[in-house]
Amino acid sequence: MSPPKPLGNAILERNSTPMMLPFEDEWFVYWGGVTEAQNYHVREMSQQFAYDILKVKDGSSFEGDPKDNESYYAFGKDIIAPCNARIVQVIDGVPDNIPGEVNTQDLTGNTLVLQTDAGEYILFAHLQEGSIIVEEGQEVVQGELMAKCGNSGNSSEPHLHLSLQNTLEMEDAIGGKLFFERLLVNGQLQVDYLPVKEEFIRNTN
Repeated sequence: MSPPKPLGNAILERNSTPMMLPFEDEWFVYWGGVTEAQNYHVREMSQQFAYDILKVKDGSSFEGDPKDNESYYAFGKDIIAPCNARIVQVIDGVPDNIPGEVNTQDLTGNTLVLQTDAGEYILFAHLQEGSIIVEEGQEVVQGELMAKCGNSGNSSEPHLHLSLQNTLEMEDAIGGKLFFERLLVNGQLQVDYLPVKEEFIRNTN
């Protein structure tokens, strides 16, 4: 684990802004939680409680050709704003990878970062090339469409990397725990909940 960096921003333990999940339908938590067994991100302080979330049906994340992004259930799915916030970073123009290959030059690929009124930063990585429809400086409202799930950057298959940060740039950040206000976890209602590895999650509405 890298040592903490001196920051002007205080360490962010968790979000205070109420959040909904940033997608429709039911998704699967591939990595998530606060232990290394649940979440390999724990080893990297900048993204220590990040999620990798994808879609699964019948135990698989795809149907058809595994080298075709379109075969993956998550690819091209809508990514929506989890809360009211301001868009503070947009990265686009990074090609989606062929599944199984990764782009280590553009780690987060096509990226959005949102800033809440409480000063929390929410990072969305590996978005689909050309799918981002919001701009830096734009105010978004909870549930508003922002982009589509892709497979760009350091990503071996289509999925959403989602994390809470205490500052804008990931390499300078210390990750925080991202809780959701109300959601269904394996079909059961949970309130103020941090999803963990291998749970199926969706919004209540």
